[in-house]
Amino acid sequence: MRTLGQNFLVDTRIRDSIVNCAGVRSSDLVVEIGPGKGALTRPLAERAGVFVAIEVDPVLARDLRRVFRSEDNVHIIQDDILSCDLRTLVHEHSANLPKNHRALVVANLPYYITTPILNKLLSDSGLFSAFTLMVQLEVAQKLTASPGSRGYSELSVKAQYFTEPVLLFEVPPTAFDPPPAVRSAVVRMRVRPEPPVDADSDIMFSIVGAGYGQRRKTLRNALLASRLFAGKKDAVAEVLSCASIDGGRRAETLSVEEFAAIARAYARYKAGEDN
Repeated sequence: MRTLGQNFLVDTRIRDSIVNCAGVRSSDLVVEIGPGKGALTRPLAERAGVFVAIEVDPVLARDLRRVFRSEDNVHIIQDDILSCDLRTLVHEHSANLPKNHRALVVANLPYYITTPILNKLLSDSGLFSAFTLMVQLEVAQKLTASPGSRGYSELSVKAQYFTEPVLLFEVPPTAFDPPPAVRSAVVRMRVRPEPPVDADSDIMFSIVGAGYGQRRKTLRNALLASRLFAGKKDAVAEVLSCASIDGGRRAETLSVEEFAAIARAYARYKAGEDN
């Protein structure tokens, strides 16, 4: 059975590897996204202090509730992860855990909504200690890509700002039913306690968005067309000069630190403009 674009994990060796890599402790809250038929659910629930599975499919959620009805620490929620209030969920389900507990996400993410889910998790990353995720290999490579490499993207910048992503191992199509047309990979993303750079995150990600929104343009021209600068050539030149960034470069060549440098320069420019 295939529901809502899911490919169900059936290889028990891969399952055990994912569970071991997640490093779940008995004091942890574990959130599984898209448990499907529950391949990861049982071993994760057995290790966790509290286990919450979020499944959008009502039939699969009903079946999982039936299987785990006698497990006091297991909660099956039928909901769409993209509309789920993760802050409330984490707060409510960790209330009785020790003060030193961690909140972890472990999931085989549905391919058709991988990027929206990743963006949501990264936006709410402060709620969690780590994500252990199975995704398409191409996505895993983007998450861990270096500036200037083929896969480096806006998602790369965001992932590396909020977390420390590591590609742990690849997974063949034969590990799933039905087998997908592409290879998969498991990534471990430890959430950073503090950002790796000093910059206003709202300004920085506005600049990142501007740069990647016009990928075929040079950084200078992409920023010039953005709402931040609204066609002010002198302002763009001043900010890039202050940040020591060549405006002829393209967004995909810039590191997180270089985007932060532009954000700091822009903040100084705006402060001077307002005075």
